Amino acid sequence: MGKSFDRRSFLGLAVFAGAGHLVGHASPLNSSTTTFRVTLLGTGGPELSAQGREGAATLVQAGDQYLLFDAGRGVLERLYQSGAPINSVETLFLTHLHSDHIAGLPDLWITPWFLSGRKGPLEVYGPAGTELTLEGMESFLASDVRKRPSKFNTAADLAFRAHEFSGDGMIYQQGGVTVTSVPVDHKEGNPAFGFIVEFAGRKLVLSGDCTLSPALIAAGKGADLVIHNVYAPSPALLAQDANKRQVAEKLASPEQAGQVFRGTGTRLGVYSHVILLDSTERDVMRRTRLGGFNGPLVIGRDLMRIDIGETVLVTERPH
Repeated sequence: MGKSFDRRSFLGLAVFAGAGHLVGHASPLNSSTTTFRVTLLGTGGPELSAQGREGAATLVQAGDQYLLFDAGRGVLERLYQSGAPINSVETLFLTHLHSDHIAGLPDLWITPWFLSGRKGPLEVYGPAGTELTLEGMESFLASDVRKRPSKFNTAADLAFRAHEFSGDGMIYQQGGVTVTSVPVDHKEGNPAFGFIVEFAGRKLVLSGDCTLSPALIAAGKGADLVIHNVYAPSPALLAQDANKRQVAEKLASPEQAGQVFRGTGTRLGVYSHVILLDSTERDVMRRTRLGGFNGPLVIGRDLMRIDIGETVLVTERPH
């Protein structure tokens, strides 16, 4: 079944794609102590997209905290377009260190500081190698770091702190929000992680880049929302293209993602890091059902917003 969004307003009716059930109205951006909102800032992979998909980045608002997961190309523009202040992100989590997940990081770090006076360090949680990556970013922007600090934009506010982690376990706990890391398999991208975010009695699962992960299923049991990568070349294309087969060894097929949606029992499955190639969205929906998931399913788009509460509300930004 096709999507049925009211595109007349960013606050329009939200309908679960693939299920066709009206689930309510999305609320405006707010700072309620119980707000648990996900905005898909970038839903693409490393490929350039004629469909307007920027690089991987997901914004989570939990109460008054803004947590960003990955920082692919275009992340700062998408953050601005989402309605969140560009200096709102003080905490960033990286699933892994592939370029399409960190290409927007220098812009995210330097521009809010220079334009809007971000105060305090950027806290970055990531796998081994994160600190070295941040140091490289600082070297890359050495001219800004040396010349632009002033009484309005201090050098102290350009600080960043790397929090490297390995294995599974809670890596963040603040203001009622917990983030747990889950090791996943992303060949040539390891160490790679998915994340479980819990707030106000609700659970969000972010797969990052990976193939089928039993560990992610186990950790994500009882999820309200699972956001999963998908790689969907047709079987015919895979049969004739060795490069595509190699990529298929490190990203999830629709059938595999369907097993994760089913295994966690999620109330809603959403695709991000969407790589369709010669497939259609209808193909992806059909193949996900072959993985055994028959619940509400959405193929994510940039700036799509999902509110997690008694109901799970999906709103697609008008174009």
